[in-house]
Amino acid sequence: MSGPATTAAEGTMGSGYGRHSRVQHRAADHGMPLLRRALEAVPLPVDGAPFRAADLGVAAGTNSLDPMRTVVEGVRARTGENTPVAVVHTDILTNDFNTTFATIMDTPGSYAHEPEVHVHAQARSFYEPLFPPGDLHLAWSSIAVHWLSRVPAPVPDHVFSTRATGAVREALREQSRVDWERFLAHRARELRPGGQLVVLGGAAADDGTSGAEPLMDTADAALRELTSEGLITRDEYERMTIPTWNRTREEFLAPLASGPPASPLRLEESALIRLPDIHLDRFHETGDAGGFADAVTAFTPSLLSALDPTTDVERVADAFTTTLHDRVESAPEDVETHWHVMALRVGRV
Repeated sequence: MSGPATTAAEGTMGSGYGRHSRVQHRAADHGMPLLRRALEAVPLPVDGAPFRAADLGVAAGTNSLDPMRTVVEGVRARTGENTPVAVVHTDILTNDFNTTFATIMDTPGSYAHEPEVHVHAQARSFYEPLFPPGDLHLAWSSIAVHWLSRVPAPVPDHVFSTRATGAVREALREQSRVDWERFLAHRARELRPGGQLVVLGGAAADDGTSGAEPLMDTADAALRELTSEGLITRDEYERMTIPTWNRTREEFLAPLASGPPASPLRLEESALIRLPDIHLDRFHETGDAGGFADAVTAFTPSLLSALDPTTDVERVADAFTTTLHDRVESAPEDVETHWHVMALRVGRV
């Protein structure tokens, strides 16, 4: 993702994003059966040519290790030899690719250690063209397409898009529609005939809720508290909008179900999944409210990119973390979170 939302996204995710990705990893588990079926269906390269796969939205790389190992093993199980595999990890320019490559290259048992595996990176938004026409056999994206390329308008009196109403809500929905159609159009061009696309996307229930509203309401309340204490200004707070939109099933499927007859993409399978709250389940087992707050607030966006240049960012970050942590620790049940994920497998005709 790049463009006007790049700075906002960088501040939203925070430097510790890759260290606290258990929920994302759990979501990706639901995509592995689709990925295996994609690997069974995709045409294989011939005459010693490499199999080319894209990992769209790699972040820190932690949640790419298992899927890309599955790609390498799936291809070689069909060919019966060490077919060359080229994997290109993509993300926005401000992604910490040093951390990404440290994760991929230094993790014991990483797919990158297999012979004839070639690891590359592309620092560009997946809402833009990334590869030459017909270059890819397979593309994979996990918990990334909910990020918007830009925020058309800040959400009044809140930081989370599902709390938007009226014209602002429609503007966010429209931006999401445009971004998703661009994503699909570029992948349709880049995949070769028979190529496969597997997407695990942050989603919403049919009523438009993401399942994280209680947590985001608590984060918003913490920011309001900092505003009332004068640590951040009202203008800074009003600029704070997480640049995401969690699409409903209908929004995900619309361009695939009603696209032009000439569209080369075909929906193979889809499922809307409601994830368990693994952190709350753990709290019920241990009774450790502080540990629960540590885990939950690690996923909460910092939104520090909205602060004025003269604001003491470190002081605000510490105060926000402490305030939010205290609120969550005092009432764990109040922030029960059940993220929704849309699992899609799409084939190119």
